[in-house]
Amino acid sequence: MAKNLNLDKTESESDLSELTGFIRAYRYPICSEFSKEHPAWGMDSHTDSSVLSILSCEDQVGGLQVLKNDNWLTVEPISNTLIVNLGDMMQAISNDEYKSVKHRVKVNRYKERISICYFVFPKEGSVIRSINYKPFTYTEFQKQVQQDVKALGFKVGLDRFKHTTTAAAAITEAC
Repeated sequence: MAKNLNLDKTESESDLSELTGFIRAYRYPICSEFSKEHPAWGMDSHTDSSVLSILSCEDQVGGLQVLKNDNWLTVEPISNTLIVNLGDMMQAISNDEYKSVKHRVKVNRYKERISICYFVFPKEGSVIRSINYKPFTYTEFQKQVQQDVKALGFKVGLDRFKHTTTAAAAITEAC
């Protein structure tokens, strides 16, 4: 991806570190108390803050949905495959060439769902530079996301870091 974006090899390598990746396991229990009109969400609509996320869903239960062209598409589980989601940091690093994937997880009425995800984050202290965003570190991004969730009830995300002319309009639209 760095090559396709003509990013400086040394700079793009310095943005990542094995020390900043982590694995998270998710358990979505059975939920019989929902219908088509009122689905139950194991995880509400969001984008990942990471550079990228690598997801393994070994149980074949399904439930992952991605937003494409304002429509929610169900990702059908395929045995022995990995799903790679691009996150907010990749969107910023790529100057919006690659988009962070908005997704959600619907729980299953009959089967528990287990998924394991490996998240890759920027190296501690590395500055994300983009023509579309003010320079920022992942730590600054994470702190702003936490403030927004606490104050507004949702993640504003990258729109907070857009250059001033477009940031106010994007934040107003999100609210």
